[in-house]
Formats: sequence, C-alpha cells, structure tokens
Amino acid sequence: MSKDKKVMNELKSFIYTQLSKKYNKCLWPKSDCTKDCINAHSIQNSQILDKLASNNHVVMAVARLNLDTGPEEIEFKKVGRNKATTFTGLCKKHDSELFRPIDINEFDVSNQQQKFLFAYRSVLRELHTRIKKAIDSQNIYQEFVNKKQCDPKNMDKPMLDATMAIANAYDLYKYKQIYDNIYNSNSFTKIEHECIRIERNCPLAVSSLFDPIKSIIWLKIPEPKFIVLNVFPQKKDTIILLSYLGDHQKDLRPYADEIINASGEYQIYLLSKTILRYCENFVISPDHFNLFSQQKIDAIKNFYLATVTQIDIDHNDENLMLF
Repeated sequence: MSKDKKVMNELKSFIYTQLSKKYNKCLWPKSDCTKDCINAHSIQNSQILDKLASNNHVVMAVARLNLDTGPEEIEFKKVGRNKATTFTGLCKKHDSELFRPIDINEFDVSNQQQKFLFAYRSVLRELHTRIKKAIDSQNIYQEFVNKKQCDPKNMDKPMLDATMAIANAYDLYKYKQIYDNIYNSNSFTKIEHECIRIERNCPLAVSSLFDPIKSIIWLKIPEPKFIVLNVFPQKKDTIILLSYLGDHQKDLRPYADEIINASGEYQIYLLSKTILRYCENFVISPDHFNLFSQQKIDAIKNFYLATVTQIDIDHNDENLMLF
C-alpha cells in the first residue's frame, strides 16, 4: 500500500470514528449542569410519535456519508420511536422539568408557556446539533493538518468548513441565551406565534428552525433571525406552529405569511416544500409513507438533497407533497 493511500485510509477511519461520537452536555438554562444526558426527544414520544408510529417505528430522512463515492446520501428509513428525533442535550431531571407542561398536557393554542416550550425544544435540539458539527469539523480539520493534508496557513475548504461550523454554533448559542432569559423570567409573550389548525389528519411531525433571510440572500448578517417550525397531529387535526422573537416580527412575518395566507391543498403543499427545503428533524408515519410511489420518493429525495447546496432552489412538483 502506498504512503498516500495509507494516509487517506487513516483519515477516513478517523472521520467515521469522530462522527460516531456523541456530544453529551445538558443545556439546562438556569445553571451549569454536569449530569449524564439521556436520549431526549425533540418531538414528543408519548403524545406525537405514538400517534404516527407503526409497530413502534416512524420514517426519517437518514444521512449516509460515503467517503469513497462522494457527497452525503439520503435515504428514508424506519427508525424506532424511542430513538427517533433524540439528542443528548439534556439530563433526565432537566428534560422532565423543562417540558412537563407540554409532555403531560394536551396542546392549548391559548397557552403561551406551551407554545414557547415547543419552540424552545427545537432551539435546544438545533444548538446541540450545531455544537456537535462544530466539534466534528474542527477535530477532522486538525487531523488533516496533523497528517499534512492541509496547511493551517492557507484558507482552504476544510478550514472554511470548520470555521463556518463554529460560527453557526455560536450564532445559535447567542440565540438560545435569549430563550434562556425568557424561560427564567417567565416572559413567554416575548415570542410571537402563528398557529394554524387544519382539519385533516396529520401524517408527520416536525421540530426545526431556519433563518430564511440568511438563506435567501446568502450573506452573513449580524443577527440571525430564526423561524421555529413545529408541526404535529392533535386528534384529527394538523397543528402548524410558527414562532419567532417579537423583535424579529417585522422581518420574518413576510416569510411566515406565505404559509399563513395560503389555503387548502396549496397551503400544505407550501408547508411540505418548506419542510424539505429547511428542516431535517422530521418524521413521517410509515403507513402514510408506504403510500408513496417510487417516483414520489425519488422526487422528494432529490429536492431534499439539492437544498443542501442550493437552499434557494425551487420548482413545482406535485410529488413534493408530504401530506
């Protein structure tokens, strides 16, 4: 085996090992917590996943990295509901304490605390994901430097990737601090919510957030402005909950209005494309997914993958309807 091939095999092994490691840190807002973290659900297990699961499984978009064939691939796979949408970002005590009001009670659209907690859970999960990516990117880049495959004096792609991952994690860390202060002061009305109830069965659930302004203009703006999106079934209805800071309402309301002001099938078509364009933390009922044709599955996968590098990509295709 040549020296270069040996080095590349060692780097591949390092990457796979690094990506398999968990990041365990309780993101409790009131103090630093050093307790062991659990696999906390970002989408409720008992009230939401239970309604969607078939044989205790739901369908998720699962990324698969193949360093031999090229970029990341995606496939929709059945995942056990006890593992689906989990993240190791809270200890057992604080997960229970934080989200008890929404875990044991039915969703009430007039309850400001409940709506805040749905959004807060999405923020915590996304921060955990971004910190993990930042750690992975930095460690992988450092290993490339150690193996003399990157020169730290040159601004190459691995350095840029690691730097951007750290910057994205920091952006959300600062944003999470705002939510922490709201939680600690019980000032839940500082978050604006747009709640839509559609009278039809909901075959999926979403817990995610995105910055449509940064995504559209492709520029680093001083203050990220996130829309938090939660979608879930309640009885025979579909609940769509869009949340954002009150201070950001003027800038974000036009993006939320695209869904809010639509109606009928077009409304849930726009919602479907929003989920595929911006969200990766969502689940689909297996019974519903089994109704999808292979042509539909391929269209969804291709659109989902295209948005990874072209977030502003858009085209109309009835196969992108997730409902």
